[in-house]
Amino acid sequence: MNHHSNAWQQKSSHWSVRVALAFSILWLAPTLACGSFAPRPTPTPTLPTAGQVDQAGGQTGSDPAAGIVLQEVTPTPLPTNTPEAAPTATFTPTPVPGTALAVGQPARIAAPGGLNMRQTASTAGAIVTYLAGGQVVDVIAGPAQADGYIWWQLDDRNGNQGWTAEGDGETEWLSPALGEPQAVNRAPRVGDRVVVTTEQGQQLSIRSQPGPDAPLITRINQNAQLTILAGPQSVGGFNWYQVRSDDGSVEGWAADGDTTRRWLSPLE
Repeated sequence: MNHHSNAWQQKSSHWSVRVALAFSILWLAPTLACGSFAPRPTPTPTLPTAGQVDQAGGQTGSDPAAGIVLQEVTPTPLPTNTPEAAPTATFTPTPVPGTALAVGQPARIAAPGGLNMRQTASTAGAIVTYLAGGQVVDVIAGPAQADGYIWWQLDDRNGNQGWTAEGDGETEWLSPALGEPQAVNRAPRVGDRVVVTTEQGQQLSIRSQPGPDAPLITRINQNAQLTILAGPQSVGGFNWYQVRSDDGSVEGWAADGDTTRRWLSPLE
């Protein structure tokens, strides 16, 4: 009986200790949960000052514990892509036709007695042909200076090319001003429009065939205008051209002149 009583007492004592210990733990739990310890301070990073970078090239704080070394750097200015200045375009303006001699434009022989066309821009150049006063030509090259003159290369519109001087400094020999069409003292060409330039009061004979003895068709007055259809044909000491009036009422053959005067003068 005592043996069982002592055993029960020991077991009861153990349960009492356990219950007391459990209550102690429950009592301490809120205290531990509330945290009786002081919180660790949150470190405040130090921002880098202007111009400071780390060795890796990135901006960072100056925390020695992190092993970051700050250094002063001089900012490198970014290159400015300034385009090179474009060259100023230069050009030679084309003169208004009729105001100055220029390549590609027509000109008129202003020398009353006409001009010699030469192979080269020189007074010693061989003569290619004679250019009549008032004749219209085309400027194809120049200017060139030689022998005290300014020279231009011309095309006479009849297959001849060569050089003529524009003047002697006082008199204009080659003019850019064409003005109104005028009678030119040169031989007619097929397609030319011509004017009758007989002496005052004289008429020009129009014949059915080339020659002074061919049947007469009609006679026309001075200043009448015709178109050259064919020719020349040399018969009886004259050069003959087939002509026609604007209205077609007159068509036949006429001599272009004698040794002293031109009777059919092209209009240019």
